[in-house]
Amino acid sequence: PNAQESKRRGIQTIWKYAAIFIGLVGLGFGISFLSQSSNEQESITINHEEVNLQLGNGKLEIIKETGSTNILDRDGNVIAVQTDDKIKYQPTTNPKEIQYNELNVPYGKKFELELADGTIVYVNSGSVLRYPTSFSASKSRQVSLKGEAFFRVAEDKEHPFIVNSGSVNVRVLGTEFNVSAYNEDLETSTVLVSGSVQLYDSLSVDKQQTKVQLVPGEMGTWSKNQQNFKKDKVDTSIYTSWVQGKLIFRDIPFKQIRRQLERSYNVTIVNTDTALDKNTFSANFEEETIEEILEILDRTYGIEYTIKENQIIIK
Repeated sequence: PNAQESKRRGIQTIWKYAAIFIGLVGLGFGISFLSQSSNEQESITINHEEVNLQLGNGKLEIIKETGSTNILDRDGNVIAVQTDDKIKYQPTTNPKEIQYNELNVPYGKKFELELADGTIVYVNSGSVLRYPTSFSASKSRQVSLKGEAFFRVAEDKEHPFIVNSGSVNVRVLGTEFNVSAYNEDLETSTVLVSGSVQLYDSLSVDKQQTKVQLVPGEMGTWSKNQQNFKKDKVDTSIYTSWVQGKLIFRDIPFKQIRRQLERSYNVTIVNTDTALDKNTFSANFEEETIEEILEILDRTYGIEYTIKENQIIIK
């Protein structure tokens, strides 16, 4: 596609996103607005990568999010059914061997899994989840996560559910929680919605595990630099809103917002305004395209940008 450059204009229009509120906390004010348009509608080229599933037999399945298909194990037995953007695994007791699948969800996509024990997992953009296709009756239930996922764990007091996310292990019996563990982020966070979880440090220098207990409404954050945990009371709906297709930011630095927009919309955002990255914003978005979000930022704060294919450059 030809490069498209943003053009300025002053045609007054009624702002159709009046329900959206954005506050620039770093400068000490918030704005609800009707304003003038200052950017033409831009068209961004999105790279439509597909969700893929690495099977236990080494085969790579490309998941088309329409229709229905069977997922097979290495012996050709049906172990799960994929329907649209969800895979549901069949309950299995006393499997002969434990096989693992690995779900890779690219930027711009989300996916839902129902594991063999009935646990529901919503996997966010830019994430990889490795999990057994069935669970042993004599062992704990363990999965590995890179990226972000929301878990609704089926209760089983005899078989704890453990999420391994690199530097942090999350241990639960039956609960709802969100884990964000992207490699490029400096922190790994766990937000507890209901039930109870324990967090373990798995990568400390002295190899001594640190255990942190969370109650509903708390977030446990592991600092990769400082090698320690902290706990905070939070509004859990902010951290789980992505499951409903929403993006909610509260007092978040623009640099962090950029990362989340890149993951959600599969675009690259280059910011040449280093001061902007340090400002904190609060915003609610639901079903807006990336073009509409850029319009909001421009109308509210005069953030100028250009677009070339799927790259957004902030001046």
